[in-house]
Amino acid sequence: MSKNKTIFLIIISISVFSLSTLQVHARENIQLCLVIDGSGSISSSDWSVIVNGVADALESNLPLDGSIELSVVQFASSAQVEVTPTIITGANYQAVANTIRNIGQLGSSTATAEGIALGWSTITGSPNFGSFDKQMINLATDGSPNVRNNAATSDMDGNTVIDSYDDIIATVDNAVQAGLDELDMEGINITQNLIDWFRDHCVRPQPGTIAPPFDPGWIQAVADAPEFADAIAEKFEELNGITVGGELAPFSKLSLIAPYAVIALAIT
Repeated sequence: MSKNKTIFLIIISISVFSLSTLQVHARENIQLCLVIDGSGSISSSDWSVIVNGVADALESNLPLDGSIELSVVQFASSAQVEVTPTIITGANYQAVANTIRNIGQLGSSTATAEGIALGWSTITGSPNFGSFDKQMINLATDGSPNVRNNAATSDMDGNTVIDSYDDIIATVDNAVQAGLDELDMEGINITQNLIDWFRDHCVRPQPGTIAPPFDPGWIQAVADAPEFADAIAEKFEELNGITVGGELAPFSKLSLIAPYAVIALAIT
């Protein structure tokens, strides 16, 4: 055996041993509920952009391998489930997208806490709750909450009154205690003060951040409905990307060894 070949075999043996000890992470299975503001402050044309943007993002950017369970809740004066928990696959994604495009706007007031509460109960009511790796809510709103669900019994944000803002905090806290891993959101043309409030009191985990970067527990300020459509596509791309929650996507160890095999053929 030649000296070069002996050296190569030593290198490849070390490489194979190293790869055998490397932990490879599969994509996480995620329950994701979109909680979308359909209050009267959103124009009908903007509503069309919002639901079409979510549908387009589902078609083009969301994983279709069964790793995502998607549900959709709309809130205004009250809240209702628009898409029941559905594991998204290549066989059903188009039908789900069409359902989203046809969601009618509720209009009127802004029951944000009720929307979050229904979003969370929709996740927990799924047969996949407890078996999927991660539970996430994505909240999108264009304004301040103004309808109470009476989840709060004390002033939780320190503004001296018990109001619909405190209901949001109490609702999210209850969800986190029951297993909610992450709540992110898009603020559509909202004030900086409101952005800061949602960052400090609504998103989870805390401390919240203003995106980008998109560390878990973020709020992204978007200027209008078209910018929201772009933002939700980016979020879905993140779920379909190389990393999810900081973990490596699957790869083939053989693909890493292949270059050494080419060298081996050249030596022999």
